[in-house]
Amino acid sequence: MVSAKDPCVRLQHILENIDGILSHTEGLAFETIVGDFVLVRAVERSIQIISEAAKELPPELRSQEPDVPWQRIIGIGNFLRHEYYRINQNDIRSILAVHLPALRPAIVRLMARLDG
Repeated sequence: MVSAKDPCVRLQHILENIDGILSHTEGLAFETIVGDFVLVRAVERSIQIISEAAKELPPELRSQEPDVPWQRIIGIGNFLRHEYYRINQNDIRSILAVHLPALRPAIVRLMARLDG
């Protein structure tokens, strides 16, 4: 059995959740997304998983992608868990439209480095 602490596994969790969020929201108007209670909660949960997995990556691995805002990614998970009532629609829109698409190639590169 593969350990969930393995950086390869954590990177896979991040990639699966990025792809899952983006595939389920692709082509949907943002108003449709935020109007769907279950979809919003699924997006928030996936962001929490991405955040937790990023937190568990070794710092030396994260340092290989210095343009990724790792501390903000880690911080959003705490924010969603403890200050969920302060998340606004613009935060979610920005994460979906900008941050997740930008994070994906960095995760793929890290995975390739670990595999190679």
